[in-house]
Amino acid sequence: MHGASAHRKLNMNSAVRRLVLRNLTTDLIKYGRLETTVPRAKELRRLVDKMITLGKRGTVHDRHQIEAYLFQAKAVVPLLMDTYAKRFATRPGGFTRVIPIGYRKGDHAPMAVIEILNTDKPEAEVSFSYLVRSLASMQLNEETKIVNSALAPAFDTKAVYPSKRAFKQALDEQAIKERFAMKIRKAMTNAKLSAEQLQEIVDKDVEHTKELYEKEDAKKINAYVKEIWPENAPSLR
Repeated sequence: MHGASAHRKLNMNSAVRRLVLRNLTTDLIKYGRLETTVPRAKELRRLVDKMITLGKRGTVHDRHQIEAYLFQAKAVVPLLMDTYAKRFATRPGGFTRVIPIGYRKGDHAPMAVIEILNTDKPEAEVSFSYLVRSLASMQLNEETKIVNSALAPAFDTKAVYPSKRAFKQALDEQAIKERFAMKIRKAMTNAKLSAEQLQEIVDKDVEHTKELYEKEDAKKINAYVKEIWPENAPSLR
């Protein structure tokens, strides 16, 4: 009986796998964000967390370990030992976030954006922009201000359901709305925004989308919205 694997093989031999991960780790630390497949992103998260931990410790031996693994040491080492070390000084771990973004055209590989958390400017993170786009798409469908109603989803206790299945479906939809509301509250806390300030950001995104509809062909815009906005945004109806 074979034991568990220590890491993902990524369909490569060991030399190529190590080289690819070294390149990806260097790029993620340098640029803070990149798009890749989900298995590579999950394997990359482990390595980047280790590099940031070495940078936080900041000893001469840790510097030598970083320089031995990463490329472009002159550009990357100061980021790890200064910028990220200060940013995550009080954070014990979990320095990255993996956000699934759908499937790649052609081979249908699951894709994701992996980014290093930005505790100084959480509104600049991919997850926050996805949240705004979700709210904007809901507001376009509802044609009314959406943030307050999304923060406090109401459940109609007086509604009559034709079957147990319909009632269970209504409960499931309510649970989805409540989880989405929890995400909104967490994003507002991290970004230090009020509901009114978040509503202003959503309004700007909605206006920008309406301007695109007026300027461009509707079919192109529909394809664009379908590509960049998260799928299955919860409806408040």
